[in-house]
Amino acid sequence: MAKILIADDEKSIRVVLKKYLSSLGHEVIEASDGIKAIEVLNKESIDIAFVDIRMPKKTGLEILKEVKNVPIVILTAYGTMDYAIKAMENGAIEYITKPFSFEEIKSILDKVLSLQEREEEEESFCVEDEIIGTSRKMQEVFKLIGRVAKSNATILITGESGTGKELIAKAIHKYSSRRDRPFLAVNCAALPPNLLEAELFGYEKGAFTGAISSKKGIFEQANGGTIFLDEIGELELSLQSKLLRVLQEKEIRRIGGTKTIKVDVRIVTATNRNLEEEVKKGNFREDLFFRLNVVNINLPPLRERREDIIPLAVYFIKKFSKEFKLPVKELSESTVEWLLNYDFPGNVRELENMILRAMLLSPIDIIDVKDLKPTAIISKEPAFEEAIRNFVVEIFTVEQKEKNNLYDLVIKSAERILISEVLKYCNYNQVKAAKILGIHRNTLRKKIKELKIEISN
Repeated sequence: MAKILIADDEKSIRVVLKKYLSSLGHEVIEASDGIKAIEVLNKESIDIAFVDIRMPKKTGLEILKEVKNVPIVILTAYGTMDYAIKAMENGAIEYITKPFSFEEIKSILDKVLSLQEREEEEESFCVEDEIIGTSRKMQEVFKLIGRVAKSNATILITGESGTGKELIAKAIHKYSSRRDRPFLAVNCAALPPNLLEAELFGYEKGAFTGAISSKKGIFEQANGGTIFLDEIGELELSLQSKLLRVLQEKEIRRIGGTKTIKVDVRIVTATNRNLEEEVKKGNFREDLFFRLNVVNINLPPLRERREDIIPLAVYFIKKFSKEFKLPVKELSESTVEWLLNYDFPGNVRELENMILRAMLLSPIDIIDVKDLKPTAIISKEPAFEEAIRNFVVEIFTVEQKEKNNLYDLVIKSAERILISEVLKYCNYNQVKAAKILGIHRNTLRKKIKELKIEISN
């Protein structure tokens, strides 16, 4: 049986764990602070140690730095991204948040006793952007970041819109050895292919109309650092082949240029699409997919980590209170219950926008359910149907009921509003707007002209 150290300043934790592990036949040694834990680890032949991350005299992270020959599991009541990543970076074999289950302890113990664990010697440092996530699924994400951040492997971040993929990309960069070099992000869906190519690779003077001087692209600007390509699934096939060349040859060529330029960048990509399905459909190159998907980090939707909803809401309340100089508001009990039962199709971004609206509009220091819900959600009717009903009633009221063109009037008006709003959402990128609308670009251009829709410059 194993000889196990339990290092925790909470006596109740030590007693419970010792009783359980002893019942399995293991020898257990206790330590109530970091110094005692170090003494035991240096003196005894410990097979595995369960160490609290915050203890008097020496912390769990300090113990991880000093001891490299014993598998250490970090225990903590503070399930933050920073602690999780630091623990994994410094060689912890696991990171468990309190309260934990005996099943978790036994599973880890069985793994350690059956496999030879390797320790990684890595430095720890702080990250400015905090990602809130005490749920088990987010803890797994944090641990994975800790394991891969310092490598140069390309990483594909997947997940629904609004789950925080760019925040994860920034965390990977800030925990990498490239952290002192640039981090540049590009949304592959925000620009048409020709402009995106110029943005990524740069161009030489005279390469095309308007190129009055040479310009470095993102790959040159980020040399030595990290490039985050968001919505990579939207990348045109012609650009996919050029990106593949960058990954293979580590070099780029500016538009209109004749010489190649060596670049050293780490590429992190993200998508809410199923790229494997896109490969099957012929929309995405299989060789590029394999190059990008060396490490996959999948972000769970907010509805699958409900224990993070209230901590996130509180975080956003404090954030907006500071940003807009507003009093810190509290969530009513009914609001907490509603938040925990709402599915958040827009994920974390939707929650953030809800809290911002409530902070700005709530007349008192308590956020109630009505402050979070848009009018359409409060209504018993589905939002889409209610919007159509209100629109038709308004048209029907204003126009003469005897008119025989009400159908055309309503349809064309609705069509004009729909196309205008989608164009605004896409920053008047007609390629992206056509995709969202599900119509051909030529059809969109025809509708813009036919409906006399103004296009912003």
